[in-house]
Amino acid sequence: MSYVLFDLGTTGLDPKWNAPVQAAFLRCDDNLDIVEELELRCRPPAHVVPSPAAVLVTGLAPGDLDSANLSHLAMIEEIAGKLASWSPATMVAYNGLTFDEEHLRHALFTTLHPPYLTQRPGNGRADVLVMARAIAALRPEALTVPVIGAKPSYKLGPLCRANGIDFAEAAAHDALADVRATLALMKLLRERAPDLFAMLMANARKDVPAALLREEEILVLHNGFCGPALVTGIMASPTNPSAWLVADLTIDPQTYLGLPETELAALFTAKGRRPFRNVKTNAQPALFRFANADHALAPDTPSEAEMLRRVTQIRSDEVFLARLQTVLAGRFADRALSPWPEARLYHGFISRPDEAHMRRWHEIGWDQRYRFANELFSDERLKAFANRLMLEHAPQHMPDDARRQGEAWLRERLTTADEVPWLTLPKALAEVAELRSRETGSPGHLSQLDAIEAWLVRRQDAVSRLTAGDADLGPRPAAA
Repeated sequence: MSYVLFDLGTTGLDPKWNAPVQAAFLRCDDNLDIVEELELRCRPPAHVVPSPAAVLVTGLAPGDLDSANLSHLAMIEEIAGKLASWSPATMVAYNGLTFDEEHLRHALFTTLHPPYLTQRPGNGRADVLVMARAIAALRPEALTVPVIGAKPSYKLGPLCRANGIDFAEAAAHDALADVRATLALMKLLRERAPDLFAMLMANARKDVPAALLREEEILVLHNGFCGPALVTGIMASPTNPSAWLVADLTIDPQTYLGLPETELAALFTAKGRRPFRNVKTNAQPALFRFANADHALAPDTPSEAEMLRRVTQIRSDEVFLARLQTVLAGRFADRALSPWPEARLYHGFISRPDEAHMRRWHEIGWDQRYRFANELFSDERLKAFANRLMLEHAPQHMPDDARRQGEAWLRERLTTADEVPWLTLPKALAEVAELRSRETGSPGHLSQLDAIEAWLVRRQDAVSRLTAGDADLGPRPAAA
């Protein structure tokens, strides 16, 4: 089984409104030796305004974004092809399950590729940050965790340097440098804690943690900043079989077994310690058998006999289990539907016919794509994305009225004064002013902010010349 380590540099933090502009991949063999290396850079999509703060962090000048040889569409097309050819593999990143993979998934979605390519059958998903935190908690002598500002820091650069991995701060946030550092840290964890590393890598495939949750009575779960917790699996969500609910065995089940459904539902959002936790079996949970991790538990942990008694109470109470299943089934039933298609990735899977249409869309020429998408896509999200791509890459193949409408949509998207969730050009210019006011004297940062501001002003001038109208590229800001 091969490993694919990756890192992305993006225009901002929220994957719904931003896009990758840098990508680095290392394909490694079973021994974590590099077999293939891929580094890509691209121009951001026309409707996305890069965050000035993100540009400062990555060290990219606006000219770097403009001069990249690939469009965003071309970069994601190349990535999609590589992901398909590299499967089956274990996909690995640092903080990737919550950041890089989300950005990649949304980028695939908005460029008409299957969004879950990293989760193809046979693939696994691993996060070196998850592994580092778990190993530091269960085997503290294996990993030196630096303290910054009186708190443990798991930032990639400081963590690497604290453990003898050469990683200059100036190289941080460069995608290729980050992915190489991630590989070095992964090798170090394998060397210093081989048994825990093997257990965590086994959990990168969802069938392993799912079996633990079904078959084991007492498990140890390490969940981010919370430290090791004693849990028992209760049930998979009736709406998502990869989402398991577990009970915290340090909380007496008598405090909740008899509660009605409304009060059970309230426990999921209550402040303080909660009796239930969610475990995603497809997101490499740091889940261990009791015998492998009991040494890391607090001294006041209930006895094993008491925990087994609590497991029996929970799993044998059929009335409670029925109530809980009802609560889980309706937990997100009233979730509001976003008016913006890029924010609706998780509001329904793409149909089989539309998956076939997406593949065909990439095979045909630009001169056929406008009519093809608007006549054949049944999913309005995909139709909106196809029209945006046409506007950016081949407006000459759009009907005149559709092109004018698209230009109006783009102008309003980038310059609206309405309260919208994405970054507009006016908001980006205000962000530059705020960053400049907080700058304490770094000449490099100040000159970079000047360059960012000039680039934004040029972009705003160009956008102001676009034609007015309406567009079917997703709703206009007034629909928010």
